[in-house]
Amino acid sequence: MKFAICVKYVPVSDQVEIDPETHSIKRGSAECDINPCDLNAMEMAVGLKKATGATLDVYTMGPDGATAALKKCLALGADEAFLLSDRRFAGGDTLGTAKVLADFLEKNGSYDVIFTGSESSDGATGQVGPMLASLLKMTDVSDAVDVSVDSEGALKVSRKVPAGRLSLRVKTPVVLSVPFGCNEPALPTLRAQMKANRREIHTFTSADATPSVLEDLKVKSVVTDVFPAPKAKKAEEITGTPEEIADQIAALIQERRKKDV
Repeated sequence: MKFAICVKYVPVSDQVEIDPETHSIKRGSAECDINPCDLNAMEMAVGLKKATGATLDVYTMGPDGATAALKKCLALGADEAFLLSDRRFAGGDTLGTAKVLADFLEKNGSYDVIFTGSESSDGATGQVGPMLASLLKMTDVSDAVDVSVDSEGALKVSRKVPAGRLSLRVKTPVVLSVPFGCNEPALPTLRAQMKANRREIHTFTSADATPSVLEDLKVKSVVTDVFPAPKAKKAEEITGTPEEIADQIAALIQERRKKDV
């Protein structure tokens, strides 16, 4: 079997700057690392690879610095790493990203399973995985929290749903989008990371892309505004005798009424 995983190199600090014109994150000066739930997807992919004897390729679209994310994935168990890096790929929306990824995934062969994180920590749209499935004409399973292979070669997938877990039997090829926190991602050992740092990263640019894909990268969705998230509510513990607690609650109610007037 042949697997692939698509990861994203995202800012990991909350001290990021927003471009006032494009409303996008200024990534040049931001500290970046692998998107958190992509590590959950990586853990699942490596587990299935070990169980099946499959190969695992890792892809990312981003600047040269994104090679750090690819090398971490190599240290965790990926076999080959591919960086898609070109100014013509930059600044696109989720559909443009999915089209570029799908183009190179298709060029590199037929994959049985493609893993993605359910959403990125910087955009949180949750769109790229399902878009990849549609573009590559593969089955799409979102919120996949566990996967194994049955005796007939089909995947047994556990999917997170509001009421609990939904068990599915899925034939390949399939795209699995993996949510944050569904497993405990492993950390690369120092020896594995040092070895991975010496590995070749296969880099592709727009010159390697299918011309029709480049012609259709016009942004179809734009960010119109960015604003701070509302401050989170906090709990306050009230202590004392029953009478003191009652007085404190009454005072808080009066204070809230004054603010609402």
